[in-house]
Amino acid sequence: MDCDNDPNNPPPANPNPSATTIDSLNDDIILEIFLRLPCFTALVRAAFTRRAWRRAVASSPSFRRRFRALHPAPLLGLFFSPFYNGEAHDDPVFPAFTPSRRPDRDLAGVIGAGDFFLTSIQARLGAAPGWDIVDCRGGLVLLDDWFTASYALLNPSSRKIHGFFDIPWAIVNDGYCSLLHDAQLICSDEDPTRFRVVSLAHDDDSMVQAVVFSSATREWSVFPRVQISPIPLSEINLEKGMQDSGSFIYWPFQNRDSFIKLDTTTMEVSVAQLPWQIKNQNDISFVMGETKDARPFVVYVDGFNVGVLVLNSDDGHEEWVLNRLHSLEEQTRRAIGHLPGHIDGLNVVAIRSGYVYLTTAEMYHDPRTPCWFLSLCFDTMEMEKVAMGGSPVKLLPESENVLALLISNHFIEVIVESIFAPPSTKVYFADLVWKLSFGGIAGVSFMAVVEADLVENDGWELHGSGDVALTTGHYHG
Repeated sequence: MDCDNDPNNPPPANPNPSATTIDSLNDDIILEIFLRLPCFTALVRAAFTRRAWRRAVASSPSFRRRFRALHPAPLLGLFFSPFYNGEAHDDPVFPAFTPSRRPDRDLAGVIGAGDFFLTSIQARLGAAPGWDIVDCRGGLVLLDDWFTASYALLNPSSRKIHGFFDIPWAIVNDGYCSLLHDAQLICSDEDPTRFRVVSLAHDDDSMVQAVVFSSATREWSVFPRVQISPIPLSEINLEKGMQDSGSFIYWPFQNRDSFIKLDTTTMEVSVAQLPWQIKNQNDISFVMGETKDARPFVVYVDGFNVGVLVLNSDDGHEEWVLNRLHSLEEQTRRAIGHLPGHIDGLNVVAIRSGYVYLTTAEMYHDPRTPCWFLSLCFDTMEMEKVAMGGSPVKLLPESENVLALLISNHFIEVIVESIFAPPSTKVYFADLVWKLSFGGIAGVSFMAVVEADLVENDGWELHGSGDVALTTGHYHG
């Protein structure tokens, strides 16, 4: 009898093909999966799970760029410039910070562990007693003290001071410059330790020039002067500089007739007309940025109406074109729960990464009057309440109260600066543990990233799957 045909003895089953395990996935597939993670926190936790995944993210700047594009950096909070009467320069004066009200445990942990009272600046020996806010970008805060003519740059999330450097009065126009405008901070998406501080100077002959401090050289560079117009100095006062992505900086003239544009890549300076909708309209607030194809745009608010104008250029002819116009009155009512009688419109204060930030009152308002701070996503036109309250400092009509938004890629910074850097020193190890222990990133796996030259570091001990404790022992595998 043929056993092969015996129903009581079925032929053996074909062996299963080799099963696909998570370890068999190549880096490209892993990174595509990581792109679909919901937030920065999830990326950090996933990358810590396996050493190969950590290295895949570390070795792919293009992945980090794509992840940032899909997951805008979170808003940590708002800085307010203090009121200062210009008399007692020895008084300790510092910006006030208000955290974002979004219910996020990780962001709350970062703020709680950070230095948002700027105490690291105050504790520095020889530092000026009072500082004012200049700009916030990429989680960095730029401060200035005009009495000592110096800037300070720090990362409140990591408590890291990136340096002190002098305001370049002596080198601008060989000491003959009449006016140096506000500085703008430009950060690197690839390397959080790289930055530039850009300012604009002009003289009596309507000549302007860019002045740049670079973290690469730790020195100021003064670019050639450029003639912008025959308008005398008294008539070319500029408003505070504006930027969106850091590719361009815009300084509108106070008469709102035109603006100066600085290309921060080529350092080319040009002048263009502002749209008629905001010319000579001092009661209309606006900010400027650029589209993905580098065309300037204006976001303006008139009452509760928000409009977007884009500068088109065709055969040398420039024309502002209305891109969109929306009423935000109902959205404002829903966002804050009601619409008090004293609120008759909105003011736009900043634009960052596709979000427009608005207030329900002018920056010079009665401190007893509640003021809401709102964000508007331009892709979805969804509005959220960021913070609420009266003014955190006493405001007078002549005060220059500057609202600065601290929007931080802090999780990406942790990845680039510490977690994914080649570990080599005990200082690195201590800094890494500090960031993970006190940086508000909960539940990450630490074991996969400890390298051989770190495990011999006395004074630290790792337990289980990643808890970090400050002890006097050794690493236990």
